[in-house]
Amino acid sequence: MCDWNNDGRLDLITGERNGYYTVFLRNEDSTLTNAGRIQAHGVDIVTNNNAWPTIVDWNLDGRKDLLAGQEGIGAPCNVYVYLNEGTDSLPVFGDSTPVEHGGSQFNNYRCVPLLLDLDGDGKRDLVLGEWYSSVRFYTNVGTDTNPVFNTFVNLVEPDPVGFVNGNPPRVNFTDWDGDGDLDMISCDYYGSVFLRRNITAAGVEERCEPQAASLKPQATVIRGVLFLPRDMTELPGNSDRVPRPALLDASGRSVLELQPGANDVRALAPGVYFVRSEPSAASHQPSVVTKVVVTQ
Repeated sequence: MCDWNNDGRLDLITGERNGYYTVFLRNEDSTLTNAGRIQAHGVDIVTNNNAWPTIVDWNLDGRKDLLAGQEGIGAPCNVYVYLNEGTDSLPVFGDSTPVEHGGSQFNNYRCVPLLLDLDGDGKRDLVLGEWYSSVRFYTNVGTDTNPVFNTFVNLVEPDPVGFVNGNPPRVNFTDWDGDGDLDMISCDYYGSVFLRRNITAAGVEERCEPQAASLKPQATVIRGVLFLPRDMTELPGNSDRVPRPALLDASGRSVLELQPGANDVRALAPGVYFVRSEPSAASHQPSVVTKVVVTQ
């Protein structure tokens, strides 16, 4: 949904099974009117089945653009962007441009793209739902006005049997539980709806360069440096609160002993890891496990 014509009311943009995109404008009485299909060069845009629209200002020029996903059996690319050549209140589209990762086009089956700043670095990243339930995260290594994507990590691993996050997952993010971080909501072709809560603990945050620690909730995705709060023994009378953190891989094996402050994780392979903090026996508190995603 978006305010397609800037009249202050939310309109509905749909992607259709047969590959078309349609605009439904909201009336004053909240009903919807079919305003026709989205066009490029005056001709209806039609994709290779299962069209998925994301309305976003791709190049931050103040005009809404169309980020398009499709099924793409045998197609060379399944994610395109149509830049708006008209105005923000009256979009007009011309040629499409394939979205790439590492210099290659996305040819994944049934791509469902979403553009948002997921790692909190001020640049919008690409989240891609695709066939067999997987959700991929591509961090933006370019700029916010000219996104560039290379490698990815799976936020949800492929599951060709149980479809644990839908098939294919149509993903969005919101603070569902009001705890200050983004949770994942997805639906799928079969009508299922899934909620995945973000269980990020306070004090684990993404930093590209060492900076002062923060105790507010931050994103789980990190690049280069994992930053932890300072050692609590620095504060008088708090020796029972000493964190004893370790970084574990998906099998539970310890791969790195962590220290308060900046921890260099550039040598680790991209993937899912877990920060386990073991408080001292005097605190009588259970260990805390926080999931993090290391990307390049």
